[in-house]
Amino acid sequence: MDIQEITDIFELFTGEHNGEEYFSIINLAMYETGIMLRQGADRTDFRLSYLAAAIAYYRLQQILAARERAAVTYGGKVLKESMNTAYEYSKELLRDYMQICSDLLTAKNFVFSSFSGREEEI
Repeated sequence: MDIQEITDIFELFTGEHNGEEYFSIINLAMYETGIMLRQGADRTDFRLSYLAAAIAYYRLQQILAARERAAVTYGGKVLKESMNTAYEYSKELLRDYMQICSDLLTAKNFVFSSFSGREEEI
C-alpha cells in the first residue's frame, strides 16, 4: 500500500485537497487495512488502497457526525439525531470496498444461515 495513492483516493472521496490535514486518519486506516489482511495476501494489490481510503473516509465521517450531533440553541446545547447523509454513504462505500477485497481479507464476522428444500410446517 502506498500512502500517496491512498491520500489521492481519499481526496477523491472527500472532493477536497485535504489529505495532509487528515494524515493521521489515513495512516490509521492503512494500519487497520493491514491487520485485516489474510496471511500471504498481496499487500501491493491496488484494491487495498481503495479500501484504506474508504476506511479513512468512513472514520472522518464518524468524527464529523459526532460533532454535528450537538446543536447549539439559545438556551444551550440540545442533542439531535444526526442528518449526516455523507456518513451513511461512507458506510455503504466501505461495505462495497470490503466486498471487493474479500478474497484478501480475513473474515471477522460470520453469518450462518440455512435454507430448507421443503416448506416449513406451522
